[in-house]
Amino acid sequence: MLVAVMLFGVGWLVGRTYTVVVLAMTSTVIMITASAIFITTYGLDVLHTLITLGYLGAPQSGYLLGAFMNGYQHDS
Repeated sequence: MLVAVMLFGVGWLVGRTYTVVVLAMTSTVIMITASAIFITTYGLDVLHTLITLGYLGAPQSGYLLGAFMNGYQHDS
C-alpha cells in the first residue's frame, strides 16, 4: 500500500511537470521491475499480476490529478 501511495505521488509530480511521454516511460519501468521481482521471488500467479496492475494504475491516476491541478489545456 505504501508503494502505491509513493507511486501516486510520483505520478502527481510527473503530471505537474512533464508530459505523458515521461509517464509512459515511468509505467514501463514500474511494470518491468514489479514483474521481475514477483516472477523471480513468487512465480507468476493472478494475485501478483493484479498487484502489478495496481502499481501501474497508481502513477497514472496521480498523473491525471497533477495535470488537472496544473491547468492542463483541454478542449472546451
